[in-house]
Amino acid sequence: MSGSRITRKSEKIRILKILRALNFFYSLRDLEEILNVPFQSLWKYVNFIGVPSDEVANEILEKLSKLKIIENTLNDVAKSNSNNYYNLIRNTGFIELFVLVIEDKLRKLDLDIDFVFSLSEEGISIATSLAQELGTEMCFPLMNRNITEDAAKILWYYSYSERRYKYMLIPRECIHRDKKLYMVDLFVDDVEKIKSIMSLMDANNVEVIGLSTVYICRECLNVLENINMAVLFYLYVV
Repeated sequence: MSGSRITRKSEKIRILKILRALNFFYSLRDLEEILNVPFQSLWKYVNFIGVPSDEVANEILEKLSKLKIIENTLNDVAKSNSNNYYNLIRNTGFIELFVLVIEDKLRKLDLDIDFVFSLSEEGISIATSLAQELGTEMCFPLMNRNITEDAAKILWYYSYSERRYKYMLIPRECIHRDKKLYMVDLFVDDVEKIKSIMSLMDANNVEVIGLSTVYICRECLNVLENINMAVLFYLYVV
């Protein structure tokens, strides 16, 4: 019995987080009309000073699923910012909603993650939020060029889109053997970078559980779809 209560409580907390994130895009009056939940109750939920009853919680989940509010909101925002995607880095509501979807996918598949790895500087906000939700560590490429090879692995790759060699400084703590890694980014647009990262992790026996990104190029998607990962989640192909 105690296990079911804990699960139920965690699901209600997740509902509060979803409503708080949606409130960045919809007024409480809009949500009142969409979800058929009183304004006063929604105000308490988004401010974390009240929780819905079991009946109300089920009704909210049913409405969110039936109307595809979360999916449509994320897709609309991603599409509208596709020409200026750096705007999304500053959009905390979008980041929170995107991460809650990723966390839900991992939870339903009962996947254990040792750390979340951001593939770029732009993906750090997503990695930070997801690591907090999962209760895991996080890693990201180092920016300091004075870092020694004792602290980081220098990963070189040729970027065909930029027609030049590039490199990443990956902390060695991110490539421990037998660890499970989940990759995130804002925009995955370099095939050779992805191939190099996957090769590095494979050589060090690091299991890549999956990848989530807001935007992805078609060629990158073709490569990743041929890799055995549990989760491949993206919003917009460019």
